[in-house]
Amino acid sequence: MKRRLIATVLATLSMMQNAHADIISDLPGFDDVGGGMEFPQPPQEQGADTTTTTTSSTATSTVQRQYTGDVQVREVSRKKDGEIRKITLAEALTLQNMEIKARNARVKIHEVTLILANGQRSDVREYRNAAVLEINATASSGNLNLNQKVAAIEIRAESYGGISELSVKAVSDLGVPRMTAQGPAVAQPVTPTAPPAPGRTEESATVRVGDKVLFDNGSSYVGTVKEIFMSGKARVSFPGYSQDSILDLKDLARSVNCQATQCVGDRVLFDNGNQYVGMISMVFANGVRQVKFPGYSEPSFIKAQKLTKSAQCAGSVCVGERIIFSNGSDYYAGTVREAFVNGMVSIKFDGYNEISFLDHKKLMKGQACASDICVDTRVMFDNGSGNYLGRVTEIYADGTAKIKFEGYSEYSFIKTSRLVKVVSSVKGYSSGTRVLFNNGSGYYVGTVREVFADGTASIKFEGYSDLSFIKVDRLGRQADCHKNICTGNRVILNGQYSGTVRAVYSNGYALVKY
Repeated sequence: MKRRLIATVLATLSMMQNAHADIISDLPGFDDVGGGMEFPQPPQEQGADTTTTTTSSTATSTVQRQYTGDVQVREVSRKKDGEIRKITLAEALTLQNMEIKARNARVKIHEVTLILANGQRSDVREYRNAAVLEINATASSGNLNLNQKVAAIEIRAESYGGISELSVKAVSDLGVPRMTAQGPAVAQPVTPTAPPAPGRTEESATVRVGDKVLFDNGSSYVGTVKEIFMSGKARVSFPGYSQDSILDLKDLARSVNCQATQCVGDRVLFDNGNQYVGMISMVFANGVRQVKFPGYSEPSFIKAQKLTKSAQCAGSVCVGERIIFSNGSDYYAGTVREAFVNGMVSIKFDGYNEISFLDHKKLMKGQACASDICVDTRVMFDNGSGNYLGRVTEIYADGTAKIKFEGYSEYSFIKTSRLVKVVSSVKGYSSGTRVLFNNGSGYYVGTVREVFADGTASIKFEGYSDLSFIKVDRLGRQADCHKNICTGNRVILNGQYSGTVRAVYSNGYALVKY
């Protein structure tokens, strides 16, 4: 039973190039600065982005300070689907990360929303329907990747025991977050407003002094606006260049936290014939995203419509589920690593190091049973030339079972309709039953090892090392007596041979010692 490698071969990511500059002083070509418009050779395996922040009470000018504040959110109730508790910051600050700890009882965090100083709201992805927190367990937001100041935090939580408490810690690089926890936030009725005009984004696209902006002259550069002139131009500083550049405002795209459904920090799939998974590090108002891919030192700039967000499920296939894939000749079992809103999923197949990407419609999910065969059922398989005993390890929605047969190192994939499960007894035959078998040329005495739902028994005959598989209707079951002949009786055969009955069988035979 062969296995074939399913691997995703990574290739060079294409980049976007489509802008114009009037003046850009001392700004060399992209090849001169290593701007990341060409990828190095692709990595061998996908990985997760991590960011490490150095903290120190005696930090120098090259080390970023971090300030920590905490607050207790008391009396989290058991209200179904949770209640909203609001935390207000005395001063709006940018936040690097958060931690929430459960106290007194287990807690389910349904969602956490950051209310920004400009009135916008930003969901914290790591807290969306997070796992239930055990007592004293902590859930981290990871790096929030926010360049906007946070004025308040809303937590929708539900106690899974008695009245619970939450300990909330926030970390900022601007100052100590001084927070006050309030009672449940009650939504106030609002007058419905007209939907936004087509193409309108969640944040203003107007460029202001201090904004991070994207400039593209065939290569992509991110800089900071230092000054804006009445002429419609702006002075922009680009990292790595000694002089500022004077550029048209219309050629600059403002950095925002979210646009449409994509936000900073979202995991996304990029497919240019090969698949790459990365994280959005910047969102720009012109529809371009800066994306960091694991294994590449430079970020990529890609149009939003070419990216697909990560999701918990694609169709009915969800992250963490066991699946099976058939390419028409072989089966491959694996685990879903990540799902995306376009229906694609990434899969780690058993026995392979590489991650594969497939449409969820080509996969079959694992399940507990198919017909009367379930996971962990002991079964027999007859392929017409021999019988094989094994145990079912997985079952999939199309009725295929993954089986480990005795004496074989590889797994087999067989439809459950071709399998027969072990049962406790058939027609009085069960494990341990002593039997006699007459094949027309000889008599064989043995012991039943197992019986199966189709009436077959596996038998170990005396003097033979291999098991035999025979229908119980062809066997005689040992009994105490049959037609007045009992074990231990003295008998005479043909009027001249006397002996002692050692065993009597239900098929009318007796084992006699002369």
